[in-house]
Formats: sequence, structure tokens, C-alpha cells
Amino acid sequence: MREVVTVQLGGFANYVGSHFWNFQDEALGADEDGLVGLDMNVLYRVGETRQGIGTYTPRLLAFDLRGSLGAVRAAGSLYERSPQFESSAVATWNGQTVTHRHEPIPKNDFLKSLDEESEGWSQPSVSGSGFQLTNVADTTHSGNSVPSEETRESSFVQSLDDSVEYWTDYLKAHLHPRSVYELPNTFHGLTPFDNYSSGQGFFKEQEQLEEVENRLRFFVEECDHLQGFQFMVDNSGGFAAVAADFLEAVGDEYNRTPKLLFSLRPPWIPPKVSHRDAIVASLHESVSLARLSSLSNLLVPAGLQQLASSKFARHLCVNDSKLFCTSAVYATALNTITLPFRMEVSGPTATSQERGFGSSDMSNMVRLVSCSQQKKVALLEAAVPGPALPVAGTPGSFDLASLSSLTPDVDHSYTGTQAAEALVIQGARLPGGGGSASVAQVLECTFTGKPAVRRGALSLCQLSVSPNPLPIPVPFPSIFGPYVSARGDILPNPIASTAGRGGLDVLSIPIAARVTSTDSLLPYVKGRLTSFRKLGLSRASVGGGVLEDWGFAKEEAQDLAEGLGNLASAYSDRRFDSATDSD
Repeated sequence: MREVVTVQLGGFANYVGSHFWNFQDEALGADEDGLVGLDMNVLYRVGETRQGIGTYTPRLLAFDLRGSLGAVRAAGSLYERSPQFESSAVATWNGQTVTHRHEPIPKNDFLKSLDEESEGWSQPSVSGSGFQLTNVADTTHSGNSVPSEETRESSFVQSLDDSVEYWTDYLKAHLHPRSVYELPNTFHGLTPFDNYSSGQGFFKEQEQLEEVENRLRFFVEECDHLQGFQFMVDNSGGFAAVAADFLEAVGDEYNRTPKLLFSLRPPWIPPKVSHRDAIVASLHESVSLARLSSLSNLLVPAGLQQLASSKFARHLCVNDSKLFCTSAVYATALNTITLPFRMEVSGPTATSQERGFGSSDMSNMVRLVSCSQQKKVALLEAAVPGPALPVAGTPGSFDLASLSSLTPDVDHSYTGTQAAEALVIQGARLPGGGGSASVAQVLECTFTGKPAVRRGALSLCQLSVSPNPLPIPVPFPSIFGPYVSARGDILPNPIASTAGRGGLDVLSIPIAARVTSTDSLLPYVKGRLTSFRKLGLSRASVGGGVLEDWGFAKEEAQDLAEGLGNLASAYSDRRFDSATDSD
């Protein structure tokens, strides 16, 4: 067993996580036929209620503000309510209090349908969630036909695009009572949580620290062979500090366990703010990068300022203002790039190869991409849907140039050294709607590809291939454009005039994703170093006062600058001395 424990911190990270676990729910249903070549026990744990009913829940610890779960209880619905599983309320205040009370939030139609599906569920199978709202494939489907909505599950799914307000509104997975930790003395929509300082100090109280440590230990201690932690962190506000404090608190106990961290943030339009607010936002970016990169083995930033207008979204219809939509995009990339961790080990036979190639342990992937910890920040690129293979009989290779960055502030024209990459190709298609490509066909097109399809000199590459495309769950936003077919082929003519197509229209899609330790990341890291030097190192400046208010003494600020300088030096031949400001 090669278990992975997932930790989600913050609103947007949990939005991404809900889509991620919905993908796993689809894989669980397909895995009952033994065809997907995945070991779902990597991410899931087997349990049992007090009534002896078997459960199968994600090995997950999710942090958020109180009141951020909508109509869903933090303790979940699999087990009866138990006070020991609720987040503790530590009494630290003896003065006057203000109580904010509101009526319980009603469940939306989708959640009600899940309850109806699970009624009478007395002995769920350990290999699934107990219910599936999967889309039904039309076996006679051709490239330009649209599966009839009459064969689909309920029409309420269409309303999710405009009605989702919480990340639990579309989550299909049952969560364990220990999974959700709501930060004490906070409340969603009332507690300011928009910068680094707002998330500091939540684990200073010993009781709170012990509670989160015990929750994490609960999932870790039942693992046979823990291959690592995958973190999804909302870096748009205070949860960057919560994540750093949490990693620091548990670091000694799990210092040898690999930690792969995805630093996420939704698209945003910079508002008109005061000079001080702009400084606070800039320092937030620098401090979070310095601390999170030092406490993880590999940090992968993902969060374009404008996703809808980016090159990445050329086949998508994304509304940047809707977290339900934008989080789905990032979840598809994260699901694919982490696929090797749960792929079954390939055997020597053709049959086993057709189930997948290139399974990998998290430790091996992290060590390779980070160049043995020399480059601790990696670029995330993906193509959704992924490109088709070249036409048979014509020279060419798998179109890696179609992959676009989800990491902001990178210089794609940079021609420096690209030290290493982990490339995952999932469910590649044959050209012209010719069906699914085999693993052998993908390997031939990839390994014989011309060097020109890669930027810079590539020294190491880990390739993983799965013949199975990504199944699209029914509760998925309508983000696919009219040129995307039901099987993820890119059509020459639009299939419909609608603004977007979702889980009712698109059954599955091919995806290609990679993480690379390319020197194109130098502008991303150097920009935050330069900003920190100019704004934060002088105590006479506004930024210096901000850092002091955040609890960083002058020596600690110098340490942060030195850490950023070391990061920048790893992507350049030049040494970035933290004591200078010659940029």
C-alpha cells in the first residue's frame, strides 16, 4: 500500500478539492469493472460505523472558516453526531461577546438528490461511495451528435452553475467526522481573512494544536506505507499563514515524509486600493512563497490572474467570477498530475501496459522535479482537453507545445535550462475522432518527438501514460466550449451555440499535464524577492511596519529575504544576495 494523505486549507482549495474528490468518485465506479488500473486505496480509507456498516472515505483533513460548509455538517452524515469530533471551542475571552445567529441553510436540489439516492443504503460496498450520479454514454455517439438530455440524471444539475455558494454544494463524497476542521473564533463572511496576518497564530493555543495534530495522526497511523502528503492551499488570503504554521507545527514529526504543495488562488481583478493595501498584498505574496517553499519539498503555484482570457482557456468557457467554474479547471490539472501516485504498477505484459505506464511514488517525482531539493518551485502546465496524437503515417510527435501555464508570472520566452519534468498523458485520442489511443501509440509519439517541442534543454523526464480519459462527473460546471465533443475531441465545427457544456454534455476528456523545474520560473521568484527587498526590509518604510505588525522581527525578515534569494539563485547562474538591492 502507498497511501497519500490530502490536506486542504482554505476556501478556494476546498472548492478545488470538491471537484478532485468528485473525479475520484467517478473512478471508484469505473474501478468496479477493474479496467482503470488505479489503486483507490491510496487516497481512501476503509472504516465502519458503530452499527457495523462499512464506509469508504477520503483520507482527508480540510481546514476552513466556521459557517463555510453551507447545509452540510462538519461531522458529516455517515456517523451520529459526536461532540469529540466537533472542532473544540477554546474559551480564551471573559469579556462581552456578540452572537451572530442565522437560520440553517437549506440543502440544494443536488444534495437532496444524494440523500434520496442513499436512502435504504444499509450495506454500501467498500469499493464505492454507495451512490453514483454518473452520466450515461450513448454507445452510438459520433463526433457531431449530442447525447440526449432525456438519458441524463435530473435537470437540477444545470442549476449548479448559478447556485453554488459553498464547496459542499456539489461534493459527492462522504467525509469522515475527523476530516473537517473549522478555525475557532472565525465565521465565513464576517471574519476578515484576506491577507497573511489574518491567518497567523491559530495554533498557538496548545489545545487547538493538539486537536489538529491528533486529526492528522488519525489518518497517518492507519497507513501501511505513507508515500506523502499532498497539500492544496488557498494562497489568496490568511490560509497561507495557517498552512505555514500547520506545516511548521507538524514538521518535526513528519520531516522525512514528502510534502507536495499546490499553492492555489482564484482569478482576480486588482481593486482600487490604498497604497498601504497594495504593499500588504505584495508582502503577502513574498512571505507566503518564502515560508511555504521552505516547509514543503516541492511547491507548485497555480493561479492565473485572468483565467478566462488566457491561452489555457482557448477551448473553455470560464467565468472568472465563479469559484465553482475556475476551481474545476485547476482540479482537472491536479487530478492528472497526481495520477501516477495511485496508478497500479505496470507489468511486462501488453495487457498490463494497456492499463497504464509509469506509476510513480510521490517521493521519486518530487525528488526528480526539484532536482534533489535544489529547485523547490515548479511550473504547472496542462491542456484541457489534451491534444490528439498526430495523424498516422505522418512525421510528428505528441503536441507538448499545446500545454499552457497555470502558474502566473512566468517567462515562456526564456531559453535557460529546463532541468526536469514529470509529464502525465491521460486518455489521449486518435486524430479526427478516431477513438482512444493505446499506451504504446502514446509512447511512440512522445519518445520519438522532436526536441523542438520542448523549451530549453531537458535533462530528466518522468513520463506516465493512462489510456483512460478523465470521466466528467454530472455535478461539473459548463466550462467546455462548443468545439469540444462528448469524448473530448476538438471538432472543426461547433457542436452547439450554447455558452458552455458541462457534465450533461461531455462524458470524458483527454488531459495532458506536467510539472517542470524550468528556469522560466525566475521572473515569478525574482519578482517576489525584489518586491520584498524594496518594501519590507526597511523598518522606516510602510512595509517594514507591516512586517513588524505581522510579528516578523528584523532578523526574521532578513531570513525570509535570504530564503527568497536562494530560491531565485536556483533558477539563474547569478547569486541573489539578500543584502543587496541592485535589481
